[in-house]
Amino acid sequence: MKTYTIKSGDTLSAARGFLKALITSGKVSSILVPQEVLSKTNVVPTLIKDPAMFDAANPFAPVNGLNAARLVANLSRNLPEKIAVVLRSCEVRALIELVKLQQAKLDNLVIIGVDCVGTFPASDYANMVKENKIDASKWVTQAADGNNPIGVPLRRACTVCAYPEVGNADIVLGWLGMGGNLLISAKDDVDLADIAGLDSISVPDTRIKLLEKIITEKAQAKTKAIDEFKSSVSSMEKLAEVLATCIKCQNCRQACPICFCRECVSAGPIFDHNGDKYLEYAKRKGAIELPTDTTLFHLTRVNHMGLSCVGCGQCENACPMNIPVGLMFQALSQPNQDRFEYEPGRSLEEPIPLTVYKEHELEELNTGKH
Repeated sequence: MKTYTIKSGDTLSAARGFLKALITSGKVSSILVPQEVLSKTNVVPTLIKDPAMFDAANPFAPVNGLNAARLVANLSRNLPEKIAVVLRSCEVRALIELVKLQQAKLDNLVIIGVDCVGTFPASDYANMVKENKIDASKWVTQAADGNNPIGVPLRRACTVCAYPEVGNADIVLGWLGMGGNLLISAKDDVDLADIAGLDSISVPDTRIKLLEKIITEKAQAKTKAIDEFKSSVSSMEKLAEVLATCIKCQNCRQACPICFCRECVSAGPIFDHNGDKYLEYAKRKGAIELPTDTTLFHLTRVNHMGLSCVGCGQCENACPMNIPVGLMFQALSQPNQDRFEYEPGRSLEEPIPLTVYKEHELEELNTGKH
């Protein structure tokens, strides 16, 4: 990787200027980047083609109401010209999984990763903006030491995310441990020679040590959270209790970047019962709870996409009943990810275990001979 910095007292302005330069220099034709809405209460992924329209771009705002990997997957189909996409770590890792699932292509895509120490729930963020408790333009300065300077908790998924820096990106915009400066890291095959204002530097030790600290602390927090969840849900009955308030709205499926099936089994005839079936079930059991199959719905999702779950937590954000589905999915997915030594989004060259056939694979895993 080649590393540069932009000498500027304003990290956000430096990032906006760099993104503009990528278009004006002809490196890309347009850029997908989070842009603040007029009220500044949220940011939304916006495809910008006119360099003059980056004034509201804010890739560092600590809020994201969706995992943009699915949007990028849609953009990547039949893409006639090179574009850049600005993504957080969970989004890049989800995109890598979608590429391996043949749902996205990296042709004509330049991935720009941004540091992230976490995001707030969208509703909390909007309220903080309205109450003048947060200024997103100052976030990169206030949180540059890796801490949350606001009294409002981050999303649960962010408190256990050990990926503050983006891997598998062509370019990384780094601000953690940079003392208010912007670090630009680029793969060796990315030519930034004609981008004005870049000064070559080495990655500061302050950044290296801070990233290591964040990764260690959040990995420990994830292990603790998963262990606590598992101990509280030690049987199918207790899992059913956690899911007792599920209304089977399937918002979690809609929000998940990995659930890409256009015809989901959970929305098909298998789970769509007529009155006679309900009466049959009620007669057989004496009584049935409605809606039916809520636990089965979640377990089916884990079966289908658990190995590729990147822990972005958007499923939990989307749940209207505040069920900890994000933590549940990580807890249920982790054993299989560990079993196959598979880390979703780690590498394009690492196939998803379920897509590879190996004779006697499970026997080898059980005996430790893999």
